[in-house]
Amino acid sequence: MNRLAAVSLAVLAGLSYTGTAYAQSSEEGEWYVGPRIGPMGTDSDRLALENGQLVKFKGGFDTAFYGLEAGFKFTPEWGTRVYLDYIRGDVEVGGSSTGHVYGADLVYSFSESVYGTIGLNETDLGEFSDTFLRVGAGYREQLNRNWDIFAEGAVQQSEGDLTEFMLMTGLRYYFGRSAAPAPAPVAPQPQQAAPADSDGDGVVDAEDLCPNTQPTFKVDNTGCVVYADETITHELMINFAFDSAAIPAEAQGEVRETADFLNEYPAVKILIEGHTDSVGTVEYNQGLSERRAKSVGDSLINDYGIEQDRVDTVGYSENRPLVPNDTKENRAKNRRIEAKMSITKEKPVTKGN
Repeated sequence: MNRLAAVSLAVLAGLSYTGTAYAQSSEEGEWYVGPRIGPMGTDSDRLALENGQLVKFKGGFDTAFYGLEAGFKFTPEWGTRVYLDYIRGDVEVGGSSTGHVYGADLVYSFSESVYGTIGLNETDLGEFSDTFLRVGAGYREQLNRNWDIFAEGAVQQSEGDLTEFMLMTGLRYYFGRSAAPAPAPVAPQPQQAAPADSDGDGVVDAEDLCPNTQPTFKVDNTGCVVYADETITHELMINFAFDSAAIPAEAQGEVRETADFLNEYPAVKILIEGHTDSVGTVEYNQGLSERRAKSVGDSLINDYGIEQDRVDTVGYSENRPLVPNDTKENRAKNRRIEAKMSITKEKPVTKGN
């Protein structure tokens, strides 16, 4: 037992030099109290008196204990505690033996979480009483301002060469523990000027490959306008009088709009398709359908300056009626020319689309 005490004190004294940084952040004057519980491994030589007979304990972690401890921290590193545990162990002949342990420890904190203990206790078990020197080490974790949880292991030796081990866990409630200090105020940092974005498109000037874009257009990450394909279509339909290829006066506006479309998109060509109703022979109607298509084509060329190689005409006689030729009104609808033009072009995408 004297050898164990000497080694334990030497270890605590040597490790105490590691507590300097911890001493700056921990507080003294803290009281605590709390429950604890765990298993105990009795020495195989431990005896108990049961019904007037000596019996042995089974050995190993055959004994359980629970109890209370109370402690006080009188410096940031050093503290003390007292404890009282109720113990119950199994003996070889069956049944169990009970008792209690009371003792006091000196506690040294190596850090906020790790600590060591050394102390003396009186263990009364199986009607035998022994004095033990106990050395232990533990780990604690703060749950909140007042509560800690801990786990600890220890070994104890008596003057009669009984060596026993124990493990325990428990809770501690601290009285008067102060709240965590408020964080130090952070000095305001000087604000840096935001990078310039002269055209306001969301891309800074240093990365903008297309400066001065219109603010209504969407841009990519290089500051250039985003484009999307758009198909533009123009249709022309003109109805003619019976057996006539003359463009009606009311249709001149539609011819002019078609010419404007062709002038706006010089790459577009037009195919004008002529049609007739079913009155007359197919041969006659073929020529009439061709003359109707040609009259509109000639107007585009001669009246509006559309290049001749951009204008084509074709006649389909009565072979492609728009509606059945079974009434006067339907036949009027079939006396017509048709043309349909389209072009696909890139169009800037506006914001929000």
